[in-house]
Amino acid sequence: MDGAHTIRRVTTADWRAIKALRLDMLEDSPLAFITTYDEAAAHPDSVWIERCTPDPKGESVAFAVFAGERAVGMAVGLDKSRPGRHVVAVVSVYVASAVRRRGLAGALMDRVEDWAARERAATTTSLWVVDGNDVARRFYEQRGYRSTFDRQKIRTPPVRWETRMEKQLRR
Repeated sequence: MDGAHTIRRVTTADWRAIKALRLDMLEDSPLAFITTYDEAAAHPDSVWIERCTPDPKGESVAFAVFAGERAVGMAVGLDKSRPGRHVVAVVSVYVASAVRRRGLAGALMDRVEDWAARERAATTTSLWVVDGNDVARRFYEQRGYRSTFDRQKIRTPPVRWETRMEKQLRR
């Protein structure tokens, strides 16, 4: 990672930067995410504020990469544990094209995986990758994620499929 960027947990005060990043994400990579640009753009400010407000139960976390006040990357962890299975879902992973190949995506994933293991006692992280997003799939494989062969259809047009990948965490 380079010295021009900082990674930290998202706070309520970051909502405008996160909204702008999310809209950029959906313009840049519309098929990688379930939400469409139009859906996200239609959300009132209250939705963005709520999404950026830290979870009082600690069951979710969002980390973002900042270049000054501008968010240029993010990753979110959601505790999906149930009895006998301690797993955190990793969602909304993205780094802006202008700052890719600098280790930022790996640093974001490190933060989410560390949070999952240390703060949620997760033994596994899980994520979904859209078919055809081979760059993301290779990135996750290099990080130790393996296909579970679980598949699901994304019904938001255009209809497409995604595959779940998991990684066993070291504790």
